[in-house]
Amino acid sequence: MKTTIQTRPRIGDLPRRRVKKTPSAETLLRVEWLNWLIEQHGADAVAEWQEPPVSFAEWRRARELAAHDAA
Repeated sequence: MKTTIQTRPRIGDLPRRRVKKTPSAETLLRVEWLNWLIEQHGADAVAEWQEPPVSFAEWRRARELAAHDAA
């Protein structure tokens, strides 16, 4: 008696792929803030900071106020 079972693959049976996760809005904003810091101060300066001169909350508030004034 055989100890293994062999089955034929079903026609059209494809392995399921995981759905790509989309980052949250907060994560996308933090990435945008980091890119802004690098554009304003340079990558070398940003790499040396322990604390950034403009916090995420301050940057976000200024951004929201600028968008409100523009509207």
